[in-house]
Amino acid sequence: MSAIRWRNLAGQERVKEFLDSAFQKGTLGHAFLFCGESGTGKFAAGVDLAMALLCSSNQNRPCYECESCRKVRHYAHPDFHVIMPVVMQKEHRASDGKLTTEGWQEISTSIQNRVENPYAPRKLSSIPSIPLEWLKEINHAVMRGPLEGGKNVVIIDGVDLMQKESANAMLKTLEEPPEGSVILLMTERIHSVLPTIISRCQILRFSYLSPEVIRSELISRYGADKDQARLDASIYTGSLGESIKLWESPLSEESAEAVEFWGHCVSGDWDSLAAMIDRISETDSSGAYGNFFLQIMNLIRSSFYRKLKGTENYIMSLEIPVLDLKNIRSPEKMEKLVMECERAIGQVRVRANISLVLVNFAISVMEILNGEE
Repeated sequence: MSAIRWRNLAGQERVKEFLDSAFQKGTLGHAFLFCGESGTGKFAAGVDLAMALLCSSNQNRPCYECESCRKVRHYAHPDFHVIMPVVMQKEHRASDGKLTTEGWQEISTSIQNRVENPYAPRKLSSIPSIPLEWLKEINHAVMRGPLEGGKNVVIIDGVDLMQKESANAMLKTLEEPPEGSVILLMTERIHSVLPTIISRCQILRFSYLSPEVIRSELISRYGADKDQARLDASIYTGSLGESIKLWESPLSEESAEAVEFWGHCVSGDWDSLAAMIDRISETDSSGAYGNFFLQIMNLIRSSFYRKLKGTENYIMSLEIPVLDLKNIRSPEKMEKLVMECERAIGQVRVRANISLVLVNFAISVMEILNGEE
């Protein structure tokens, strides 16, 4: 059998080589954990691999032309299943809390859009979650076994966001998967995944993408070589998803707010911080809070790596603002700041009081910057 035809996945040659080898030898495991930063290709790899496993062609797989490939691309294949964090509005749930027809349609549409363009930035109006009944339905489909192609392929993105009950249900499936099952779990935060789940999976790590790979992809998608300055400002993220976001929105309002907030933390200006916290807390969208801390986290990493040689792949963009990190000189100190961002994002996800989250975050940042932990 020939190697997989990777049409969606950009870069990640090590991952491709590993999966190609197992695919050609017929030795693919039943469960993988794809881990890496957002936009580095985890979902794209999952779609390409699923299509190859379900393709009916006897030669190049996936062929992108057979009925099976067309079904996967339109999320209509009975043996291809996707679970990912989605935002559920009031109209998506009935009075008893169950998903309505509109809710299931929203899920289906979200998946179709993601499968069609795995790297496209997702615009979320609030904090996404994984509905338990959705996981149960997919679990049932897996235990039922494949209906067409002899394989049952499941993508579960954001496995770290699953509730305990959902994680336990998935754990049982991982322990005794039906023949033909291939389950692809994905996470940006492997340390938040249950150890019992990690132990049952083969781990594949998705690295940061080089500026050259991202440059090529942006030119292919947008003809970006016609605007070299904008292109150069968008390729140093390590993430194709983040670069696409930068290309489409060169400097977001969230970035400007993140820089302002950080500046007040560095100077210890509590009056300005208090005024800003009041202003941020008035935002209706809880998704904006998570993005706010994500912006700060990305800027911290970019500002730290900008000081070092040979770290171009980790820098968000040469035109992105640089944060004042004061005396932060070691990766360990930098990661402590990043962990505070992740902690804040976690608190936002469980709908904690945003004002308290911002205050506690500011205090922790000031302590780390001033060596007073």
